[in-house]
Amino acid sequence: MYRLTVAIILLTVAGAGARAQFSGSPQETQATRTRFGLLTVGEDRMLLFEGREFDPPLIGNNSLTLGEPLRIGPTDLVVITDSGGTGCPFMYYVVSVTKSGAKATPAFGTCAELTGVRRKGDSLELRMTGFRGPFEPQAARRRAERERHIFVFRAGVVTENGKPVK
Repeated sequence: MYRLTVAIILLTVAGAGARAQFSGSPQETQATRTRFGLLTVGEDRMLLFEGREFDPPLIGNNSLTLGEPLRIGPTDLVVITDSGGTGCPFMYYVVSVTKSGAKATPAFGTCAELTGVRRKGDSLELRMTGFRGPFEPQAARRRAERERHIFVFRAGVVTENGKPVK
């Protein structure tokens, strides 16, 4: 009977923790100013441009982090980091802001942290390693860490090895 009671208590506590983790906790409000308006992330982890939602909405997993705007011609680009869980800690978006509004790319990345962002002519290069989660074999994780991935944002499209990322 004692073991059954302890098991029920543990399952109840674990279930409550999972629900709390799933619902997410609020994040600190962030903002970055572009030449054409203000990008903000509220405590609900939703990205807004001039107070309006993106279509489709861009909502962070655990949090969204706004990069500094980079100017490329008539466009300001902002790299957004979506911090997730242990299975996929990082995904990315590039937001293009012009005088006619703001548009975000679909999420992309390997789940690894960025190792570099640089402007190259009229494009933006985002570099990162490969990634295998904590439940993958150690050898696979080490191999992934040696991989080098370069994502290129140009004219509103993100590519890897010349192929559009979907």
